[in-house]
Amino acid sequence: MIFLLGLFMLFLFARPAAAISNPLAVPNNRYGIHIADPNDIPDVAPLVNSSGGDWGYVTLVIPKTDQNSEAWQKKFNEMRRLHLIPIVRLATTIDGASWITPKKEDVRDWVSFLTSLNWPTENRYIILFNEPNHANEWGDAIDPEGYADILVSYADALKQSSADFFILPAGLDVSAASDGRSLDAAVFLQRMIAAKPELLEKIDGWTSHSYPNPGFSGSPYARGRGTLGTFAWELAYLKELGLRKELPVFITETGWNHREGKFWQPRLASPQAVGANLQIAGATIWQDPRIAAITPFVFNYQDYPFDHFSFKKMGNSDYYPHYQAYQSIPKIKGQPVQQESYEIIHPLIPEKLVAGSRYTIRTEIRNSGQAILRAEDDYTLTIPENNGFAISEVTLPTIEPGQKGELRFILLVPQSPRQVTMTIGLTHNNRIIPLESRQVTIVPPPNLTLQLTLGWRRTFDAKNVKVLIYQKNQLIHEFPGQTLAGGRVSIDKISNIVPGELYRIVTIVPNYLPRQKMQIIGEGTTLIQLPRFIPLDFNNDGAFTFGDIITLINTPPHAVLSRFFGS
Repeated sequence: MIFLLGLFMLFLFARPAAAISNPLAVPNNRYGIHIADPNDIPDVAPLVNSSGGDWGYVTLVIPKTDQNSEAWQKKFNEMRRLHLIPIVRLATTIDGASWITPKKEDVRDWVSFLTSLNWPTENRYIILFNEPNHANEWGDAIDPEGYADILVSYADALKQSSADFFILPAGLDVSAASDGRSLDAAVFLQRMIAAKPELLEKIDGWTSHSYPNPGFSGSPYARGRGTLGTFAWELAYLKELGLRKELPVFITETGWNHREGKFWQPRLASPQAVGANLQIAGATIWQDPRIAAITPFVFNYQDYPFDHFSFKKMGNSDYYPHYQAYQSIPKIKGQPVQQESYEIIHPLIPEKLVAGSRYTIRTEIRNSGQAILRAEDDYTLTIPENNGFAISEVTLPTIEPGQKGELRFILLVPQSPRQVTMTIGLTHNNRIIPLESRQVTIVPPPNLTLQLTLGWRRTFDAKNVKVLIYQKNQLIHEFPGQTLAGGRVSIDKISNIVPGELYRIVTIVPNYLPRQKMQIIGEGTTLIQLPRFIPLDFNNDGAFTFGDIITLINTPPHAVLSRFFGS
């Protein structure tokens, strides 16, 4: 039975090795947006996490010249707070009219930079560059074989550094023709896979630029290559080329251009018409269960050449009507997998507890994972096993990754002594994150015997004795009305203490100055010998003060002497 319990606990709490998770296997808000400027991050959450949605996606570009870990960590922390999932497209630098071809040796810097960041989610979505079937996107050359080589080498290097990297190939322009400056996407894919067939096993998802062509102005109902349904054509074609696994689809570019912008273009659709098209897409093709993310292009662009795709108006903080249309599309509350772990600065659970006790537990914990711990995000403190313990009055701190906070709660101990395995953890998104697990011995309530000496009397008897028990200046127990008989006060069945820990025991006898002693209270009966009590508290205020002198003057001498030496 003990073996089976241990096996159950192993499966319940064992953390899987870090690796990507299928975004379609958990509740997933597929809606997002493509941004051109990371400064827009705070403004996109109301758009993608609207209408019931949470944890939407944001596609963004990081060029080679912007590998600033400190700056990007601040942006990732901001996305974590806003519940936004980054899809990061790597980029080189522009030379003239073309993007420089990536170099294999550059991957070392990329790995160093990307692994230095604490990402908002377990999956670290990486797109390896952009539309390489255009010459100006790939060193002014058409080179499917060269792109395949870079894809495989970068994928291998990233995966070796962390299995959490979710590798996505560059999205292709499927509407481009083979004209010397571009290559037909079908031919590009065929040559790419022929050069490196293993790349189909290296990628974890498929990046699609499913634009409604021709001219970014096609019907939302059109299907096939060059439409909103381009991704379906791409997946089918990849199957013909040898793809065996199912790839979740990331539509990182899509959308219609509109007539508003730096210069008015009457031949293009109105923003209202674009909004209607977005809502049609949301109700039809974008419901395809293979789609993990949809990030229309582009949230904010204030100049040529992409001003006619912008959701944000030129020169002010307002938005075009298709912003509200996209915002109103029904979404769901995403629950992306995050690596969650917490370090207990001081132990939560003592090795020994007293049966039937109620303990106030306080400890500092450090967030060493990816998620933000906060009660409003449905975190709860729990004891998974049914072993008679209970918790109440929980105060969960809000702690971001890398920070610390105080956890407080009341622990209620079962009435019967026994030995048990006790675990305390956090529950979140139907997962249990263990905080501490240990063997606990529940012992019967212990007893205290206090040995008192009152002045220099021959007998030590008194009534209305009060005993106080403190731990770290916190009052644990107050026992008034105790009787001192034969120099001893006995207190039985004391709860709420931890056997083996140090306590301060204060004893107050009427007319005597209080006495105290630091003492470890153990199991069974603990005998405490207190210092001699001096009868100088004539006014019973707990201290020797000027008021005691006044009272002493008015007290008959024989009464004073009896306190010191009387029988």
